[in-house]
Amino acid sequence: MNLKKIAAFGAAFGVAIAGFGVATAANADPVSDGYVIVGSDTLQDAVGALANGFKNGSSTVRTSGLGKYMASYDAFAPGIAGGIGTIQTKPAGPSFPRPSGSGNGKDALIASFTGAEWNISAKSLYVNAGLAGKYSIAGQIDASRSSSEGTPNASGTYSYLPFGQDAVAYAIKAGSGVSDTSIAFASSLTTSQLNAIYTNSSNTAISGSSDVIVPRLPQSGSGTRSFWLSAIGVTGTPGAASNPGATTLPENNGAVLNPGAGEIQIIPFSAASFIAQANGVAPANTTAGISLGSPNGVAPVTGTAPNLSGVSSFYNSSYGRTTYIVVPYDRITSGQPGYDAGLAAALNPSSTTSLIYWGGSSLSSTSKAVKIKFGFQQPANQAYRAN
Repeated sequence: MNLKKIAAFGAAFGVAIAGFGVATAANADPVSDGYVIVGSDTLQDAVGALANGFKNGSSTVRTSGLGKYMASYDAFAPGIAGGIGTIQTKPAGPSFPRPSGSGNGKDALIASFTGAEWNISAKSLYVNAGLAGKYSIAGQIDASRSSSEGTPNASGTYSYLPFGQDAVAYAIKAGSGVSDTSIAFASSLTTSQLNAIYTNSSNTAISGSSDVIVPRLPQSGSGTRSFWLSAIGVTGTPGAASNPGATTLPENNGAVLNPGAGEIQIIPFSAASFIAQANGVAPANTTAGISLGSPNGVAPVTGTAPNLSGVSSFYNSSYGRTTYIVVPYDRITSGQPGYDAGLAAALNPSSTTSLIYWGGSSLSSTSKAVKIKFGFQQPANQAYRAN
């Protein structure tokens, strides 16, 4: 396979070919001599676009670090049972399970940086995929995508660099026979109602009808899952109706909703991801047949595809969240052991094409403009360190 074909194949999976000496792994992900990033589904389309090079009007915007490009590995891969499989990220490196979600991405980054084994022996997502075990992945990952916060620590080992502001609403899909009144009710649920739905042991009946609301949750390890439960005040294990042990439902994928007659299924969904998919800039669109609900009556998005955009008041409400690129502090800090000037350049907030740029320019040639197209807004939080 020639380099052009490999690059096209990588782009189809939201990953980048970095530099030369490229080979294909068994699951069609590339092997990269650049900078490898894994983790959250929520950020993967925008990060993948910037890694591969995104055509934005007359400009092509691509993030690089002193000539080396990013290789962004999706949280789930199409065409693979369970969406996991294994990846090989670096030339001559080991194959290991795909780090799916914010939590698994951060854990894999820690193992890569510290040299400790990545232990996924008891993680249901990998147990179910037949990939449970301990993996030595030192030096195989450079950063992770995260839709989850860390605990700030001034001397923490890892830097949390704001990628953009997102918000989490919920996707709705109605089965056959559901009344318009029931759909209208389910489309504007309060935080209190959502809490009750996600703590119930059975489906939630809609008053005055025979219709029910069936709550769904994405896979364990998902930052969207944990943020959603926190936002609606669910502590501990969710109610039995909400598939609390779910390990295989990918986040931000409308295709996982499959309501029966008289059912309305709902699932937390990133507003930015919904916008990117519906506007046609994401590699795949799973929004057909679903809509986004308005928690507490506040719409998360406005406009009509392909010109949807986020509603600022929702993005800055209790349902708003800052998303991050997580990277070892030492690797992007001059004078520290392991400092990598290329990685630091790719994550330099002053560089108009870096992954974290939100400076004054909004020209189409900036990564900021690309991130806005993918539904993100100016991040509410600043960079910080955490362990």
